[in-house]
Amino acid sequence: MLTRRHLIGGITSGLTTYSMGRTGISMAFADAPAEWAKVVAEAKGQSLNLTTDPYTAHRSVVEVFAKKFPDIKVQINSMHPNDFGPKVITEQKNNLFAWDCWWGTCASMNHIALPANALDKVSDFLILPEVKDTSNWSVPDFQYTSKNSTSIFVHTHFLVNYGAYNIELVPGGILTVDNILDPSLKRMISIRVPNRPHGGTMMLASIAKKKGIDYVERLVTAMEPIYVDNDRQNTMSVIRGDTAVGIGTAEETLYECHKQSGCGNVKPFPESVMHSRGVSVLRNAPHKAAATVWVNWLLSKEGQDTFVQEWGKYNPTGAFSMRKDVSPDPKHRDSMPDLTQIDQYIGVSLDSGWEALNAVIKIYNKVRR
Repeated sequence: MLTRRHLIGGITSGLTTYSMGRTGISMAFADAPAEWAKVVAEAKGQSLNLTTDPYTAHRSVVEVFAKKFPDIKVQINSMHPNDFGPKVITEQKNNLFAWDCWWGTCASMNHIALPANALDKVSDFLILPEVKDTSNWSVPDFQYTSKNSTSIFVHTHFLVNYGAYNIELVPGGILTVDNILDPSLKRMISIRVPNRPHGGTMMLASIAKKKGIDYVERLVTAMEPIYVDNDRQNTMSVIRGDTAVGIGTAEETLYECHKQSGCGNVKPFPESVMHSRGVSVLRNAPHKAAATVWVNWLLSKEGQDTFVQEWGKYNPTGAFSMRKDVSPDPKHRDSMPDLTQIDQYIGVSLDSGWEALNAVIKIYNKVRR
């Protein structure tokens, strides 16, 4: 349960409180409609109980928000989405409604929380015309994670690579989806156990999209892969040369190694998956006005500019927005999906992605009996 410590102009992250100076409400919304001014006034003195993924950039963005709206007492709960989804469902079943908003990657929002009726329609909280106007956003058909719901608003679709290979150990020094079944790689492929949705399962689903689910079944049977428990362990296995190929590795671990001029013999897997980052409002949110201010500011040009700037400081990929008027971080362009052919990717936060992940999980359960 959230520990509340209401401090005027404060922002609480877990059990740590950051004091914020009073800077007044941003003039960026001076021309916003009367409805906006009304909800900002209603939010004064309210808390905003916000859950985010455990990234420094998330906290940095929220700190900017807290400075602009110092009368809203922001409390951050940093938690992996796979953990928060079941937690909030259990709480709601026990009639505990402690959370206002959830901001982060959307797979658990869409595949765990939404089917359990744990979310309200975030579309009902949109006030600012610049946010509601679909012409301001790329690929409006994919603005929400589900075509059957407007509960999860996506502000960024981005590519993530959860695989790596050692060029000294794969045939010809180059790994492709076609040569991953080369006999020389038998017992030299490590896979993060694909028994639930995570990077290992997602990469196998991406392979299945290109080659078919039967190809994945051959991979997890004929190649006799080694199964590991977590992504960092898997990455280190490839870096050390214990295995030639890792499926379900930690992109940031390899990025940091390359950044320090190491791991020159380890390259990213030839396939990526498409994640989505967005925001939702929890059912029966206790502070609806504060939630409304947060959602609209985050999705405004100002909020998305802030997100791109802060995300680019701390992360190797994903610093861009689906807003057409927000410039991407030039260093992150390689992780931008082709928005004109978005269906070519395994969209792990979308309904279609959930079907693909389940197909992989079923194959793993079948062959591991």
